[in-house]
Amino acid sequence: MREVQGLSGQRVRVVVENSHERQAIEGTDLLVAIGRTPNTQGIGPEAAGIELDARGYIKVNERLETTAPGVWAVGDCAGSPQFTHVAFDDFRVVRDNLSGGNRTTRDRLIPFCMFTDPELARVGLNETEAKKRGIAYRLVKMPMAAVLRAVTLGEARGFIKMLIEAESDRILGFTALGVEASEMMAAVQTAMLGRLPYTVLRDAIFTHPTMAEGLVFLLASVPAKAMQQPA
Repeated sequence: MREVQGLSGQRVRVVVENSHERQAIEGTDLLVAIGRTPNTQGIGPEAAGIELDARGYIKVNERLETTAPGVWAVGDCAGSPQFTHVAFDDFRVVRDNLSGGNRTTRDRLIPFCMFTDPELARVGLNETEAKKRGIAYRLVKMPMAAVLRAVTLGEARGFIKMLIEAESDRILGFTALGVEASEMMAAVQTAMLGRLPYTVLRDAIFTHPTMAEGLVFLLASVPAKAMQQPA
């Protein structure tokens, strides 16, 4: 961030710069988030054989076991994504393992939600993450104004978009910015957990008018799979 003009809550102009370009962004409010520092210093975890990582979080494995036998860590202090719903799942991992199970945090499908106005919700991969992993995808995007329930609520701001694997119908990720975005995201997350192809949502009969119904219109425009190249 190079320059800030105006007053948050009224009109703000922010000039940002990276290695590629200089850009001005205008809005009404400015939110600055610098992250959190774990409160693990000075409480003596090392004396109990509990190691910390370079950032001060408690080291755990995928079963949430610390480096001290019989000691477990959950939630923010263990470096888990800082959401209540993730801490609750951490509890379930430890509970089941203490009962003789073998539950892990591996491959968890964690939803991210910001309860702003309008809401921002996403699950799975976005375009940047898919590109970093070298995963080819098809992208569909639609304004929230095309979701009939959003229109009836008088909240047509925002958009919805989905990433679908290029050579299959697997859902890679979903993002929604708009009214009840978190609820719409949960419907897609359920399909992803069930490993359902996007066509199941596209062909579903959702109640009219609901936010989930918007998924039908979004997915009706998914590009066809990439043509297979001859060997």
